[in-house]
Amino acid sequence: MENTADFKVYEQQIWEDISIYLYGKADYAMDLAILNNMSVTEDIAPGKMIKIFTDKELNRLVLYSLQSNNSVPATAVDLSMIEAEPEGIGYWIIKKNFIVK
Repeated sequence: MENTADFKVYEQQIWEDISIYLYGKADYAMDLAILNNMSVTEDIAPGKMIKIFTDKELNRLVLYSLQSNNSVPATAVDLSMIEAEPEGIGYWIIKKNFIVK
């Protein structure tokens, strides 16, 4: 059995972000999701406590870079923040997005 600990998820983190933040590489994203009985594509609630591995191989160069810049990878996209541009013939502009060939 592998050694585990608890980790509190940051805002807008996905499994790859967590793996990079903890181990310096995204290789363990799938393993982390499985350990926590979740899908690797499933959103993780900010502040949620998850189990992490404490005995995985680290990429120390990446970890040093993240720590020295106080960087926390968080790449999830919040679709509610994206404004959809109106679509349809009533909004198209000739020669801009309505081109006849």
